[in-house]
Amino acid sequence: MTDAKSPFAPLRSRLFLAIWIAAMASNVGTWVQSVGEKWLMSELSRSPLLMSLIETGATLPMLILSMPGGAIADIVDRRRLLLLTQAWMLLVALAMAILSALHLVTPGLLIAMSLLLGVGAALNAPAWQASVPDLVPKNQIAAGVALNSAGFNVSRAIGPALGGLVVGWLGATWAFALNAVSFIGVLVVLKGWKRRPVPTDLPAERFAAAMKVGLRYTRHRKVLQVILLRGGGFVFFGGPVFSLLPTLAIHHLQLGSTGFGLLLGCVGTGAVGATLILPAMKARISPNALLAWATSVFAAGLLVLAFVVHTLPVALALLFCGAGWLSVLSTCNTGVQLSVPSWVRARALGVYITVWGGAMASGAAFWGLVGERWGIHVAFAAAGLGMLVMLALTARLKIQALEEPLDLSPHRLEPHSPQPIHPDEGPILTVLEYLVPEGHKPAFEEAMRGVRRIRIRDGAVRWSLFQDLSSPEPGLFRFSESFLSSSWGEHLRQHHRATMEDRAVFRRAYGLSSEGRPRIRHMVAAWEDRGSLLDRIFE
Repeated sequence: MTDAKSPFAPLRSRLFLAIWIAAMASNVGTWVQSVGEKWLMSELSRSPLLMSLIETGATLPMLILSMPGGAIADIVDRRRLLLLTQAWMLLVALAMAILSALHLVTPGLLIAMSLLLGVGAALNAPAWQASVPDLVPKNQIAAGVALNSAGFNVSRAIGPALGGLVVGWLGATWAFALNAVSFIGVLVVLKGWKRRPVPTDLPAERFAAAMKVGLRYTRHRKVLQVILLRGGGFVFFGGPVFSLLPTLAIHHLQLGSTGFGLLLGCVGTGAVGATLILPAMKARISPNALLAWATSVFAAGLLVLAFVVHTLPVALALLFCGAGWLSVLSTCNTGVQLSVPSWVRARALGVYITVWGGAMASGAAFWGLVGERWGIHVAFAAAGLGMLVMLALTARLKIQALEEPLDLSPHRLEPHSPQPIHPDEGPILTVLEYLVPEGHKPAFEEAMRGVRRIRIRDGAVRWSLFQDLSSPEPGLFRFSESFLSSSWGEHLRQHHRATMEDRAVFRRAYGLSSEGRPRIRHMVAAWEDRGSLLDRIFE
């Protein structure tokens, strides 16, 4: 194994190492707080639903805010965004400590404060994960993602155990205070990060347009949709391990705060163990096969939790669940990083985290209701069986970028000559004319399906392909491709969004034309009908 391929290669970067250590310390604080929240809720109520709603409150913002967070991270300085979100979470944790010290915490307030912390985490996550390629070379992205996951899970192993000790000795107030302090290290390291801005001659991208393009990209990128489906399904059925484990540990196994913290730490310990053996497993089996194995292991752990009521077997099952959780989510995260180009990476991760958060939040509420109605052991069993069914239904959907690397490096289309037009002018209609021999007509029409997908994915509002009714000469057909961009600036951005993978699609379509490259015209709207609906009906 060469140095570049070592799973620890990214740690040779002093910046990556500093951020990694600071993030791990902050995550320890987060898990200490999680123990404090759930222990405090167990003192306020025995309801499995209320206990699960803490997890819902923490993850629901992921569903609502991760996509906007990804769009913001793609159009602003990610370092500044990270500084803002980390400061927000510090203030919320400090407020929780003060309210707890004053004995003002109620179940509703506890859920609300966990939701406010989730707001900061949701806006932070896309920018944080999209920053990995800014810190390490391309051939170390997978290792960087895996190390981030490993650091998170080392925190998950240490944090709950430490949280159990802090809550047992000092009370939940100090758990919240410790979490507030843990954000300081991250803020110091981020303050010292001199991130190099990416030079561009394009106008600044608007937030609403960035959101639309990110959603449009996801809709027309099948390789990304596969990851969203597999990752979201896994998180939904795996949720009971986190949302119902406190009820199992505190009210069924009768564990104290230290025992509960150690049991919760078993998930992180299993994940750390998976980090150590993943490189060897990846050398033996394909990433998609590893994904299937890890999902099966997690499902088996859920079934053990459903039918076993002794602490030691439950702890062993959680070790395997932690290993499966880390393996699946790090594989999906790496798949997202390798499946999208840099210009839309944070937005794609935002969509991924939105799906993850939505699955986690809805799963926590759903399995909490099942546990409230039929008992938590029924919930664990149903989730385990559901995960196996989900695996059977999605096993054929492979994460393509993990099997065959995609060339998503930028391919700059021919730049436009300077135009006396403002970037906000538009809409812009682009028309391309092709002369296609009769024998190439079916292949050309099929090739243009791929062209359409790229145009729409990269920002075109509408796309059409027309065939001229009159033939220019026998055996030739004239086709006109047209697509609409919302503005001249947005059209220029489309030139910068094309990748080398896209170039092959364009080359295939252009090669079927008798003239090679098509003739291109650009037109700006001179007048646009903005009349009312009634005006258009009775015109």
